[in-house]
Amino acid sequence: MKHQVAPLRLPGSSAFAYAMLPLRLVVWTVLFALLFPLLLLMGTLRAIYLRLRVGLPSQILAKGTRGNTNDPDVHYPCIHLFTKPINEPKMRAALVSLCAENNIQEKDLLLEFGDEAPLDWPSSAGNWPADYWIKSLEGKLTQVGYGLQKSGKKFKMKIFNAVEADMPTVVWFCGSAHGWDGSANFNFAKELYSRYAGNAPNAVFQAPNISPAAAAKFDNSFNFLWFLTKMPYHVGQNIGGLLWTTIKAAKWAGGNGLEVTIQAMNFNEADSARLYHGAKALGASPFACFTYAATKACAAVLQEAPTAIIQQASLQSRHFPLVGSADTRDLVGDWLIGPTQFPGPPDLYDLPAAQRAYKELIAELDDIGPAVQKAFHAKAYGLLNAGAGGFEIFPIYNDASHVMDRCIFMNNYGTRSVDKASGFATHNWNAPLWFGLNTINVNGATCTMVGSSVFGMPVVKAMRDHIEATLREIMTHAPPGAVGVGQFAGSQQVLSAV
Repeated sequence: MKHQVAPLRLPGSSAFAYAMLPLRLVVWTVLFALLFPLLLLMGTLRAIYLRLRVGLPSQILAKGTRGNTNDPDVHYPCIHLFTKPINEPKMRAALVSLCAENNIQEKDLLLEFGDEAPLDWPSSAGNWPADYWIKSLEGKLTQVGYGLQKSGKKFKMKIFNAVEADMPTVVWFCGSAHGWDGSANFNFAKELYSRYAGNAPNAVFQAPNISPAAAAKFDNSFNFLWFLTKMPYHVGQNIGGLLWTTIKAAKWAGGNGLEVTIQAMNFNEADSARLYHGAKALGASPFACFTYAATKACAAVLQEAPTAIIQQASLQSRHFPLVGSADTRDLVGDWLIGPTQFPGPPDLYDLPAAQRAYKELIAELDDIGPAVQKAFHAKAYGLLNAGAGGFEIFPIYNDASHVMDRCIFMNNYGTRSVDKASGFATHNWNAPLWFGLNTINVNGATCTMVGSSVFGMPVVKAMRDHIEATLREIMTHAPPGAVGVGQFAGSQQVLSAV
């Protein structure tokens, strides 16, 4: 299927942007000259301090994280849709009990209810902008903006209840961005809604130690002098890319402005099954379908190819096993790393190539390969060593991810479930950096969000539409009558081969 893209205003492509090129270069040069030596020194001293004070990588990240705390106003924003209104006393009781188990006292959390009822389900089914649901806040506030609002709380939720049958209830869920990684924030929500539905509590707050075999592999592969030698290149690449991307996006430079723009793309259970079985018929995993579709959209819509895909992955179930438990995917904590994939030229990155990269990722995660080692070491000796990806955003992060410069920030949580008795319908979230793609299959339905902070809403919407067109073409390969999603593979779980 050939997807036609209407002409779009891309940062750096207008006549005005070309006229501003000399000034853009001057601003970039001045800022780079100021920031590079400062941040390089900061990163070097931080790494030396951790090596001397704490020790080897497995000692710093003995539990997958270091210094992960639930801090006031450091939130991980998500949007949840429910098929029925939420009962305030029941939700408050469940929230207070669960937060208390992770040392978040009732005074440190906020549960509030909005006065306005959400709009009806959109005519475009699962496609909607993040600011769609609350009419009075359209173009003004989303779950991301709400998460950034200062409240002094460590956790907060705002609920907009439906007032009519079959209308959606909207929840702005703002978890802990420094205490828990991304999949752990979903696990927190899953446990919260399970308790809300009346189920017995589960002990989700656990902190297992790294396995001795994994510790040995991470430590034996680490050369501290080589780590320091690489730092000038990676810091320079990260700072240079960050500055050039943000300057090019600025309105004064001919860009569309620096603004968080997010679009949802949710598939129902039938389409999710068609995607899974269509991918399987083509010998691919859904993970590979998404990386392929996103890379293809970058080339067609953005007219430039991503040079990196940072693949967010949890090491918990593989290398931080919980003694006495065979299934520990529902824990709340931080075991996140981001191995980097290099897709290469877009004309060579077809679906088979994406599938080969996916299989390489699985082998890397299972065997602690070179990309996983580099990502683990970069987290261990970074300025931050914890949280839902914040440690990867700082320019002193010593790996080749450069998240603000032609990098797809990729999250795929695979197949998950939430108690349907709670009324839960969808889970959406995004990391809107250069380009973010976050996807999960919950209760058989695929929930996806794409976003950026540098391209503007028309471009992000065009990216969403192009990705959807590619995925729907893959759906056409599903055999008639195919149902279910099997092991809908994602990098945050134990994965099947396809």
